[in-house]
Amino acid sequence: MKKNRVEDIYKDEFLLLYVFNYRKFINDNITGMVDTIQEQKFLNVVNTRVKALNSIQYKIQNYYFNHENGKIALKKCLNDIFGIRMIFDEHINFNEIKTYIKKEFSNLKCIESSRGNYYAIHIYFGNDDNYKFQWELQLWDKEHEKINLESHARYKHDYTKWEQENI
Repeated sequence: MKKNRVEDIYKDEFLLLYVFNYRKFINDNITGMVDTIQEQKFLNVVNTRVKALNSIQYKIQNYYFNHENGKIALKKCLNDIFGIRMIFDEHINFNEIKTYIKKEFSNLKCIESSRGNYYAIHIYFGNDDNYKFQWELQLWDKEHEKINLESHARYKHDYTKWEQENI
């Protein structure tokens, strides 16, 4: 997946089909994944989601036209086809989490994703395997939940608007 670039989707129809089939695989198996997560009995809110098809299409087109003409790794563009979000009741220190993840789990990619009014840390699983897409774990705290949801709603509005304009 690291060799394939966003621009390659426009050259190879099977690459987009692969992305959609991968998404279908996750959808077909999500119940088992959610059950496994719930068995852990986390004390915090845990949500999962599979990226919507229209969101995938929007992201591909956005990266193609607005990020180096699509010369970005497809794996970087589609780094969140499957996502898990944990919302902690207490304030979390993003720097401490990032330091801990880098020290204890060197195979995971950990990014402070806070920008603007959005406050989160994103941890990517599968970053060390170039034959699959990453999964994303978002860590939020309750203090920023409302503003983070508003930020996500604005992004979602962008791709639903794009979808309506491109029907």
